[in-house]
Amino acid sequence: MGNIRVLSDELVSLISAGEVIENPSSIVKELIENSLDAGATNIETSITEGGIGSITVSDNGSGIMKEDCPVCTLRYSTSKISTKEDIDSILTYGFRGEALASVAAVADLVIVTKHQDEELATRLVSRAGEIPGIEDASRPTGTTVEITNLFKHVPARRKHLSYPRVESQRVLDVTMRHAIVRNDVGFRLVRDERVVLDCPPGQTERERVLHLWGPDVAASLVKFQHKSGEILVSGFVALPPVSRGNRGRQYFSVRNRPIHDDKLNQAVESAYSSLLMKGRYPICSIRIDVDVEKVDANVHPTKREVRIQDFDSLIEIVRTAVREALDADRLEEAPLPLQDFVDMPLSERLISAGESEEDTTFSARTLAEEPLLFERVTLEELVTDGVEGPEQITLGGAFKIVGQIQDLYILLEFDDGLVIVDQHAAHERIIYERLKAEMKSKSIVTQELLEPIVLRLNAADKDAILSAEEVLNAIGYSIESFGGNEVLVSTLPEVFGHRANEEELISLVDRIVELGVRAAAEEFMDNVLKVIACHSAIRAGETLSHKEIASLLVDLVKAPNRYNCAHGRPAMIKFTRKELDKRFGRDGPQALSRFRARHRLRR
Repeated sequence: MGNIRVLSDELVSLISAGEVIENPSSIVKELIENSLDAGATNIETSITEGGIGSITVSDNGSGIMKEDCPVCTLRYSTSKISTKEDIDSILTYGFRGEALASVAAVADLVIVTKHQDEELATRLVSRAGEIPGIEDASRPTGTTVEITNLFKHVPARRKHLSYPRVESQRVLDVTMRHAIVRNDVGFRLVRDERVVLDCPPGQTERERVLHLWGPDVAASLVKFQHKSGEILVSGFVALPPVSRGNRGRQYFSVRNRPIHDDKLNQAVESAYSSLLMKGRYPICSIRIDVDVEKVDANVHPTKREVRIQDFDSLIEIVRTAVREALDADRLEEAPLPLQDFVDMPLSERLISAGESEEDTTFSARTLAEEPLLFERVTLEELVTDGVEGPEQITLGGAFKIVGQIQDLYILLEFDDGLVIVDQHAAHERIIYERLKAEMKSKSIVTQELLEPIVLRLNAADKDAILSAEEVLNAIGYSIESFGGNEVLVSTLPEVFGHRANEEELISLVDRIVELGVRAAAEEFMDNVLKVIACHSAIRAGETLSHKEIASLLVDLVKAPNRYNCAHGRPAMIKFTRKELDKRFGRDGPQALSRFRARHRLRR
């Protein structure tokens, strides 16, 4: 007797369900997308024990017709496609006909639905291993799906579910990813009878972001739109220093379908370059609109991933769009009056030629309305008032140089608190931006090797590096095939006295495989400049005079991205008077109680 056998329908259904239903959030995703396809404008999800106990998703969509209810839980039953041509132009979220069938295979299912063209609602009860029961019911137009006893017939899968708290977070994340894309639809999430998310329909994009991510993040967001050919990339990116310690707030969607893709994550992170510290990740919501015929949404059972024609070009477009959004915002930071000031000789920047260095002050505009501890402080919009005697720099509150702390930090006083500047981080940013500007106007110096380097690679890496030959030549590497899987390197780039080495080239090859040729080459040169800037900057322990501090601050004013060093560390931190009062007990209910007691005031 042979070993190959045809599996039973029951076993096939369980296997198929395992591909679609991984955990409670998988079910919520499928049901939300069914509701969206039904034209719902309000979707409410309710879970208990992270969805392990129960899941209920209710909507006001068009509903399911009574005659369709007996087949809606059967495998490959769908209203979305009918011919093979439909697969090439899918405009709906669900189309594989597996969602309800997969849920019914691993859990108990109750559907109460009323179609918009029918007078009565229909109630369907599906228990695993039993024939579904159907009866008349009552409810407004729309559909409610309730799931209980998840994975009761697949105990091994149930054992591998996470704690309810973790599963709840996954459900919240799935809901937020759909809510941020479909701000025209209302989303409500109830967790163990407590409302954790409630977004009304018809919000603007910015209102929806504020609702989901809170005021701290919303205040830092920059909206952008970038079109290249038939591809439109739009959305929001958060300005540094606002960030996260993971990629949990990097949202991507293709034709309003939330997706996950590591290369899109890397493209965004590459665009931020020197703006964030290592271990910090950007916050973004990015929509990609492309011709429907160029998108294959059928490559993953849960449609979490899609395939797009010429994906490498799309990655570069996303990276360019995010970088332009960040650059555009930084250009707005430096208005014309600043240029009149920064071009002045140092002696004219000081308050008075006759005053001591200790009295040096600078005017600045502060973003006091931002509720952040590490607020961005801008030393800009500096103007001069004509007064008798030497010119004085004024605007709102003035920065006063207090001095250095341990020959490392510069302490500045302003009308509403303190600003602490890291002298090394600030100088590193200044040098880094100058080097970048010089790089654009100079050609790369190459170093001819007396003994060429032979790289021994695998076949895939050799193909990658040879396909990048033109770009590598442009940044100073001369390469050629040396037989087998070996590549010969005869020249290396030399950038401002720093000569590249073999390890850097191997690292570059790895990044080419991950990011693509252009992005990897730019990142490589950027890293070289960061190293040079760091080694050339003022070090900790160097004593600076007030004039040197003043000159450093003025140069910092002119530098883009002045709030971070080249490696993303903060270059300055602001502490408001309110924050200081709170830390010293001069603010809050306790301070008020002490004041009343001291002055014997009655409540």
